[in-house]
Amino acid sequence: MDTVQEGSMAPRPGWWSRNWRWAAPLGCLGLVASCACLGMLVVYLGFTSLGRSEAHQEAVAIASEDPEVQRALGTPIESGLPRRTSTLRRNGTSRAQFSLPLEGPRGEATLHAQGEQRGDGPWRFNALTVHLRDGTVIDLLRDDATPPPELPLPAEPPYADEAPEPEEEAPRDAGREIEL
Repeated sequence: MDTVQEGSMAPRPGWWSRNWRWAAPLGCLGLVASCACLGMLVVYLGFTSLGRSEAHQEAVAIASEDPEVQRALGTPIESGLPRRTSTLRRNGTSRAQFSLPLEGPRGEATLHAQGEQRGDGPWRFNALTVHLRDGTVIDLLRDDATPPPELPLPAEPPYADEAPEPEEEAPRDAGREIEL
């Protein structure tokens, strides 16, 4: 028969048995926090890589060099993370459509672009506009070499001695029979 002797100590419980009340919630919270941080990192890297694409860089460069955009936003002009981006690459042709914010010392605007790249060639934009906060739209693809179309001059009033002869008007009821 084994008898417990007086004065001998019972085995000490393990760490988990002593600390589970605070360790379990803290471990779960740490797991959730690490998943959230990883998710935010993936989203951040995704957006920053989109902002570094050639199409974005070229569009921002064109907008930053435009005198009208510089006058409206001031310099330097910085771009933010893209808001809406759609890219497609198929058979050696890349197509991109995106909107991204522009900010300068004098104001903010949104750059809207749509274009394509064939092979390793340059990006060719078929739509590239800057929308200012006041509603003004600046078309960055305008051809500055072509002057604006000339409007016809208004007709000059005739001089008194060159007054045209009045034309005879046909009676309004001519050719119609009126029944009574």
